[in-house]
Amino acid sequence: MRIGLDATLVRAGRLTGVERYAISLVRELAALAPRDVVVFRRREAPGDLHQLPVEQHLAPPAGRLAIDQLWLPAAARRARVDLLHSLAFPTPLLWRGRALLTVHDASLWLHPEAASLGMRLYHQPLFPQALRRAAAILTVSEASRRDLAAATGVPAGRILVTPNGVDGRFFQARAPATPGAPPSLLAVGTLEPRKDLRVLLEALRLLRRDGRDLRLVLAGRSGWGPALSLGDLAPHVRLTGHVPDAELPALYAGAACHVLPSRYEGFGLSLLEAMASGTPAVASDIPALRELGGDAVRYAPPGEPAAFAAAIASALDERGTSLALAAAARERARRFTWRACAEATLRAYRSLDR
Repeated sequence: MRIGLDATLVRAGRLTGVERYAISLVRELAALAPRDVVVFRRREAPGDLHQLPVEQHLAPPAGRLAIDQLWLPAAARRARVDLLHSLAFPTPLLWRGRALLTVHDASLWLHPEAASLGMRLYHQPLFPQALRRAAAILTVSEASRRDLAAATGVPAGRILVTPNGVDGRFFQARAPATPGAPPSLLAVGTLEPRKDLRVLLEALRLLRRDGRDLRLVLAGRSGWGPALSLGDLAPHVRLTGHVPDAELPALYAGAACHVLPSRYEGFGLSLLEAMASGTPAVASDIPALRELGGDAVRYAPPGEPAAFAAAIASALDERGTSLALAAAARERARRFTWRACAEATLRAYRSLDR
């Protein structure tokens, strides 16, 4: 069976969790089934995709609408693809062959206010036909599977869970030497409303009022929505923009605490990366993050700055407990590999070929 992988969403310098899933899955599937995989990508995709020993087709320099709806279905037909796997977005309207779809979370249905205008106007109207036509639907956690079934009406039995993985380099993360520097909190991800970073900023403000000399590092490119208002916190917050992959492990390892205050997540890749790096973590008490972190992570109710401040203070003050939790979290993180994600995905393909 010739499996077409739509990796046209991936562009260098714009790597969020969804793009990391696409890159990692394509790489592992190319290793597991090189004769079966056909990759559709942009020319500006990261270099590691360029080197894969599989058939590749390059999209023209055009906008997303033209690539998604015109070029991709035509290219997949020319490549004689048997199954087209859309790695994040709806299957093209003009594709009439078999399709498989990864939907990373149910935020478009459950929290449409937290989606960009482009997602609401372009992708959301296309999902009903894509979900209806898909031979199967993949998602990244049991929490997301439950949410998708409830929000879309798709029977839960048609939704298969293929959890994300974490790159092995995070387990070797080493903190850079920064003598005399105050402890830093770290948040990693696109700066957008769903991440609810205002809660983290207010928690930092509360902690500093309590006499704690703390800094906050916000690592990730700007997304959509209003710019963060730092106010009096501006001298104590560093906005890094996009961080190259090679620098991420050290960034995690150098943080005193990783904080993920999201209102909603389908998985929580930055939490998994922090767990693998051995960095104490505080996360929103929501189902997907509980599923990922188990008892090895501290939690706070979403939207409550005082509760996040208290959890962060515990992570900083209770050093023995934090070290024990971080060690347990690192072991828990070893369960999640991109190879396992690819193997589960390959089983899903082959089940459709029976």
